[in-house]
Amino acid sequence: MKKLLLTLAISAILFPIVAQANSETLTVKISDSAGTELSSFNIPTANLGGGAAIAVADLGFDGIPEIILGNGLGNEPRVTVLRQDGSEIGNFLAYSADMGTGITLVTCDINQDGINEIVTGTQYGGGPHVRVFNNLGEPVGEGFFAYNEAFRGGINLACGDIDADGKNELVTGPGPSGGPHVRIWSFDNNSWNLKNEFFAFDANDRRGVIPFVKSDGGLVISSAKGSNIDVVSYDDQLKIKKLSTITNNSFGAIDLSEIKDETVLSLLNGQIIDENGLEKLSISSSTGGSKIAVIDLNNDGQDEIISVEARPLFGPDGEQYITVDLSEQRLYAFEDGILANSFLVSTAKLPFTTPMGIHSILAKLPWVDYTWSYSENNPNNYSLGLVPWNLRIYPHVYIHYAYWHNNFGHPMSHGCINVNLENIKWIYDWSEVGTTVEVKK
Repeated sequence: MKKLLLTLAISAILFPIVAQANSETLTVKISDSAGTELSSFNIPTANLGGGAAIAVADLGFDGIPEIILGNGLGNEPRVTVLRQDGSEIGNFLAYSADMGTGITLVTCDINQDGINEIVTGTQYGGGPHVRVFNNLGEPVGEGFFAYNEAFRGGINLACGDIDADGKNELVTGPGPSGGPHVRIWSFDNNSWNLKNEFFAFDANDRRGVIPFVKSDGGLVISSAKGSNIDVVSYDDQLKIKKLSTITNNSFGAIDLSEIKDETVLSLLNGQIIDENGLEKLSISSSTGGSKIAVIDLNNDGQDEIISVEARPLFGPDGEQYITVDLSEQRLYAFEDGILANSFLVSTAKLPFTTPMGIHSILAKLPWVDYTWSYSENNPNNYSLGLVPWNLRIYPHVYIHYAYWHNNFGHPMSHGCINVNLENIKWIYDWSEVGTTVEVKK
């Protein structure tokens, strides 16, 4: 009876469902181990371009795994627990609601109480703050900073029994812009203890690292950013078993997992490859790549692959680079080849066009009077008055605030790139004259 009450508490009491204002949807797919889609469902999100993090584990006592999602860039740092049909059990904030960098997460029994916990970190732009929540979404302790508090590259997580001692360890790895400093933590006597640490690659490497604990023990570390991906496999005593370099046509790796006891990497182009660079399968995603989790969902002895859109974390190199995708009606802002922000925009509505090609920010203008006459009494004439926050990228074409509509994500303009108030303030302050702006389909 006690177990039954706790199970009911997960869905009815301690996991409140908090309504959120959303306009886009993430797609969670369930596929077989060959990548054939079995089912899917959509989950509302405030910013599809930020993707999500995913984990799958049984948080109750019925032996049926739940799907756990962590919001991505441009969303509240919220964790949502779902049933396998997509219905929501509940959600909670892992950090302050105004932290919009996105979160990483893993699930495992970290305190050896027989129940899985949810462990969270931050994505690029956030500090290395690790927090732990029990299966009901309640904080376990105060959390800790795995690296210097000032670091803002985010933190990648893995959890499992590395050394086959019967206890799970937490593995932390700095995100892009951080060194390859892998740390292994144990949770004993209600406190975190640093059990081991090492540099997986050269100490000056700043590509970021992704850790993964094998189901039979041992550890795999992959570099993240770049078309050349280094992968190191360690045994349960952290001795190197295999070192490989994979050259691919993607901007980098976003996830590590295991399919049929074989380590696989999820790339930003949607490919799932093994440690030798051979493609095992491909999972399509509206953002390009997918975060994946692999588990036997229905206890039939066969693993399923559960996937969700991933943050398109890497892009063109350069100190600053802006991409406007006309087909998505979305802007991507990269700094040093790493996605710093992404949001919906409105470009030209037919018969007007937004000029495609490689442009640059020609001027930053605090005010522009948008008035234009095509001919006398032409219905397309307009006079919008003085508009703040304007980035000129082409003669008479600007990235600018549009106070007169809230239909971002759909073509609306006469050629300019319309942005809402929050995002135009950000892109105006962030960008510099000379920043490359690529407009493409």
